[in-house]
Amino acid sequence: MATITDIARTLDISTATVSRALNQSRLVTSDLAEKINRTAEELGYKKRSIRRHRGRAILNIKLVLPRHREAERTLFYDFAALIEGVRNGFKLCGINLLCETQSPDFEPYPHKKGGDISGFIFAFNRPSPATLKQMREFGTPFVILNRDIPGLPCVASENAQGMADLLDHLIPSRPGLKPAFISINGLGQIGEERLSGLASACEKNGIAFDPEKDVLQLEDIASITSQNIVPLAQSYNALIWVNDIVGTVVLTELDRLGFSVPEQIAVTGFDDSPVRKLSRPLLTTVSMPVSELGQAAAARLESEIIEHREAAPILRVKGRLVPGEST
Repeated sequence: MATITDIARTLDISTATVSRALNQSRLVTSDLAEKINRTAEELGYKKRSIRRHRGRAILNIKLVLPRHREAERTLFYDFAALIEGVRNGFKLCGINLLCETQSPDFEPYPHKKGGDISGFIFAFNRPSPATLKQMREFGTPFVILNRDIPGLPCVASENAQGMADLLDHLIPSRPGLKPAFISINGLGQIGEERLSGLASACEKNGIAFDPEKDVLQLEDIASITSQNIVPLAQSYNALIWVNDIVGTVVLTELDRLGFSVPEQIAVTGFDDSPVRKLSRPLLTTVSMPVSELGQAAAARLESEIIEHREAAPILRVKGRLVPGEST
């Protein structure tokens, strides 16, 4: 009896594409689907039931990780939590998880005919136009983690809601709240979403905040110096940092300069990243639910591959407020 592999070999395409076409996935063009079905009939292929397929399927999932130029960016999240979340998200089938790093030379299909890759997860980075083109040609499902890119399937944190939760936490304990938002270059959309979330929350609560005047954009971690920290500490009573890494660095700088946290000034971070545990006083933050993000991305891929269902373009996963001693 002919198999999916026989059909793929005959047409010189990937088995993943053949499988989707035979299961009437809209990810395969009508012309190619017709060609695949005609070849399957000619070879005498008999389709197995979806229930049997679900029980026996082993998917090859490629997890693509970012390669940062700045060493501190590797402290953003717990890699093990991401792996566990991805594995826990696949419930209807087994997976072989293949990990690679994104680079200018990244090749999604290093082997002929796609290498039998069933799906991709791009964690904290986005595929290049060339990679997108190849994945679409092979009809391979993919998910982009922690980004919101129009027209592409994404699973992202609730960045705006997280900032609103931080503000709600600060208001009762900080009369006459006067916040400043500080970010660093290179965070792109994530930094923009967090700033927008803070601005909206301030407006909702009647707190004065100017997204132009009350924001400081730093070049990098090394730019956190007494020259820019002192004016902030003298002008505001709450410093809301874009993430835990810069928040932890500034706590050390404030202590060196003689400012008392949280008595004189409150400080917050974001992400509940591993580096937060080193902060003194312990930084108040909002968790970036890495495990849940991985699990949601996996569940989305599984639904698309096994159940042949299409999900919404963007799925948001909410983190939780993690109070510390810095507020």
